[in-house]
Amino acid sequence: MAVPPAETMCKRPTLSVVLIAGCLSLNAFGRSSGPNPVLTGTVNIVLANSNGIVVVTDSNQTTHLSSGQPFTSPSPGQKLFRIDDRTVCTIAGFGSTTLPRFPDFTSSAAGILDRYVEQLRATGETHSFGEKLRTLFFLFTHQLTGIGNLQHLDSRSVGDYGFQLILAGYDSDGTAKLGKLVLSTSLSLNGVFSPVLKEMTETTVGRELAHETAGLGGAVVEAILAHPAAFPEDPVVRRYGASKASDHGSSLTTSEMESLARSLARHSAQLNTYVYQVKHQFGSPFDFRTFWPIGGRDQIAVLEKGLIQKIEQPTHLFEARRVSTAQFAMVVGLGLDGNGRPGMTLIGPGNPIGLYLKAHLVGGIVHLDNTYYFEDEFRNDTLYYDGGVLGFDPSNRVIDCVLKLGPNVERKSSAVQELIAGFPWKSVQEGNLLTF
Repeated sequence: MAVPPAETMCKRPTLSVVLIAGCLSLNAFGRSSGPNPVLTGTVNIVLANSNGIVVVTDSNQTTHLSSGQPFTSPSPGQKLFRIDDRTVCTIAGFGSTTLPRFPDFTSSAAGILDRYVEQLRATGETHSFGEKLRTLFFLFTHQLTGIGNLQHLDSRSVGDYGFQLILAGYDSDGTAKLGKLVLSTSLSLNGVFSPVLKEMTETTVGRELAHETAGLGGAVVEAILAHPAAFPEDPVVRRYGASKASDHGSSLTTSEMESLARSLARHSAQLNTYVYQVKHQFGSPFDFRTFWPIGGRDQIAVLEKGLIQKIEQPTHLFEARRVSTAQFAMVVGLGLDGNGRPGMTLIGPGNPIGLYLKAHLVGGIVHLDNTYYFEDEFRNDTLYYDGGVLGFDPSNRVIDCVLKLGPNVERKSSAVQELIAGFPWKSVQEGNLLTF
């Protein structure tokens, strides 16, 4: 979707003010002030009736400068995904962030979907529409818990991890269905991040037009669908208005729904655009820049007669992704005390990889291999590492602890040198675990 010129914002000033105010009041997915800026921003549109299902998303991704100024990422983001031959989904809100110390942990919404699709294909299983929706809820709740807690989040940035997903397609019996998943965010007083389920719905599509929207631009789309007469100069919206009045949208063909969804995405991009001031160095005057949180190329899917008939998206422009196959067992807020008993193992090597967040471990042996630690406290422990996957974040607190390095450790590696030098160890020893 080509970004329209800024002067088009002035065509309908009254409606623009109302719709933009409604979008900004959501404050859902627009600001990132944390250490790892989050890619956000979107409009997702799904229209469906007995003739078929049409799905349209934009491609723009928003990130922020260290000053807080927003800008559109030069890389388009994939927001439309093929789940199988009869189902697609869209994502909005949280897109991705960086976890440089935890490379095996999937830190993008697209990566989570890649993994689900890969596993579904590998097993050859047939899941019902409801099973897919519930599985995606579990996967995103689990993964977002880890991603959010692997950041130093505060109240200003926690909202960047809100997430919306729309599932659209045909059930195993051929019934057309729409599903929606909305996760908001919560940060406890002790800093534990949790996704919060706000909505999980499953709707059967009948003859009349049904729709779902998501993302920053969803409020604009909902307003236009509710009040199409406000856009009489748009023939596509006008046609929708006539169908809405005469038969509640049941006469719209998939071709007409596709044209309508494209038009709605364009209007959403126009009405969510805003201008901000930029002050240059050395006392230069302010200038103004236009920011487009929504826009870029349309991503489109059309489903009819129980199957996906068409998917169009600029896949050659998307960044390459590696499907992470690492399995994680995640524990938040664990407290364990070995009571000084010699040889007491508090945590063994992870299999699958263990992810411990905000744990308190006292008086025992703690394995670092194949285990990630973040904002944990270790007191009077012996921490043993023997060359496996290492994820020991500087946010951990080490008090009166010994570090012991096994025979398979590469002492000259930067990660091991950082582990040795980064914490106040009582001593750093070498040898097999059995030589304690």
